[in-house]
Amino acid sequence: MDLNRIGYHGERVQESPGQLNLTDNPLIRLITLCILYVAQGIPYGFVTITFVSYLSEKGETVAAIGTVTAMSTLPWTFKWVWGPIIDLWGIPAMGRRRPWILAAQLGMTLTIVMMAFVPDPSLNLALIGWLVFGHNIFNSLQDVSVDALAVDLLRESERGRVNGFMYGSKFFGMFLGGAFLSQMVAEDGLSIAFTIQVFMLAAIMLFPLFLRERAGEKLLPWTKGSVQLQSNQQLANNVQQLFGFLKRAFSLRSTVLAGAVGLTMFIASGILSPISNVLFIQDLGWERVEFTNINGGYGVFLGLFGAIGGGFLADYVGPKRVATIGCIFLAMSYVTFGLSSPETGIIPWFDWNTKPAMITYILFDTFVSSLISASLFAMYMTVSWPRIAATQFTAYMAILNLSTVIGLKSSGVISESFSLPTIFIAAAVLQLSVISIFPFIDVHQARRVLGETS
Repeated sequence: MDLNRIGYHGERVQESPGQLNLTDNPLIRLITLCILYVAQGIPYGFVTITFVSYLSEKGETVAAIGTVTAMSTLPWTFKWVWGPIIDLWGIPAMGRRRPWILAAQLGMTLTIVMMAFVPDPSLNLALIGWLVFGHNIFNSLQDVSVDALAVDLLRESERGRVNGFMYGSKFFGMFLGGAFLSQMVAEDGLSIAFTIQVFMLAAIMLFPLFLRERAGEKLLPWTKGSVQLQSNQQLANNVQQLFGFLKRAFSLRSTVLAGAVGLTMFIASGILSPISNVLFIQDLGWERVEFTNINGGYGVFLGLFGAIGGGFLADYVGPKRVATIGCIFLAMSYVTFGLSSPETGIIPWFDWNTKPAMITYILFDTFVSSLISASLFAMYMTVSWPRIAATQFTAYMAILNLSTVIGLKSSGVISESFSLPTIFIAAAVLQLSVISIFPFIDVHQARRVLGETS
C-alpha cells in the first residue's frame, strides 16, 4: 500500500495509518487551534473579570485593581522574545511548534495549582500578582506557539475567518473563566474556581498531546517517528540569520506603521477598564455576580460573534476597513457614555442609573473591540514577511498587549486627576487618532518587496 500522499499545501508527506495530524485535516486543525485559544481565555477571564470583581467587592482601589490586571497583561508585552526562541530551537521530530505548546500548557496548569494553595488571595495580592505574572508567561508562550502554528498551516484566503474563530474561542474561554467561575466563587469561594481551572486546562492539553502536526512525526520523544519538515519549514540556522531577516522585515514603511497602530490601538480601552469596573460595582452599586454575568457572560458571547464577524469581514472587505469602522464606533460609544454622566446631563436618556443603557454600553464595547482585534490579527498575518512570519507576527501581538498595559498602568493616576466625562471623551479622541495611520499601510508590501520566502 502506498502511504505517500499529497498534503494540504501540495507537498508530499509520509503518512502512517491511523495517525491524526493537523496539516492534512482542516477540521481537526480548526478545532485544535480554537480549543487552545479557549485555554488562553479561561484564566484571563478569571483574573480580569471574576477576580477583579471580587477585589472590587472587597473595596480595593482602582490602583490595586489596575496593578493586578497589569500583572496579567505585562508578560504579553515581551512575548516577542518567544518568537525567535521557538524559531531557533525545538524538537523537530515532534513538530515545529507542538513541543512548545505542550510545555506552555503544562506550565499554565501548574501555576494555577500554585494559586489554589494561596490562603485568602485578597490579603496576599502581591503573591497572587506574581503567580498571575508567571502564569501569563506560560500563557503568552502558548499563544505565540499556537499563532506560529496557524501562520505555518493556514492559507491567506482563510486567515481572516479562522482568526475570527480562534479569537472567538478565547472569548468562550473568558466566559468560562468569567461568568461561569464567578458563580462558583459566589457559592464555594476561590478554591473551587482554581480547582475547576486546573481540570479544564489539563483536559485541553490532551489535544496537542495526542495530535501530530504532520503525519510521520513522533507523538512523544520516545515514540516512533521522524522529522517531516520541508526545507523552507526548518528552524533558523542561528540567531544572526533570524534577526537579520527581522531587521529587513521592519525596514519597510508599512511594517513599521502597522506597529504604530498596535501601540496606540488599545490604550483607551486599557485606561477605561479598571475605571469602569470600580464605577459599576463601587459607585453605581452593582452586585459582583450581576456585573460578571453581563461582562463575562453576555458580553463574552457578543465578543465571540464580533470576532467571528470581524474575521469574515476581513476576508471580504479588508482588515484595514474593518478596524477603521470599529474605531469610529468605539469612539462614538466612549463619547456617548461620557456625555451621559450625571455631571454633564447632556444626554439624559442615556442615564448611568438606568441599567439597560449601561448594559448596552458594555455589550457594544465588547462586540466592537473583538471585531477590531480579529481584523488586526488578519492584517498582521498578511503584513508579516512569510520568511519569518511567526517571529514578526509575535512582535505585533506583543505591541498590542503593550498598548493595553500602558492604558492599565495609567488608569490610577488618570482617575485621580480628571473627571469621568473628561476621561471618556479623551479616550474617544485617542481612539479616533489611530485611524489616521491605516491609509499609509500596504499590507502586501513585505511580500512584494522582499519576496515570499527568500
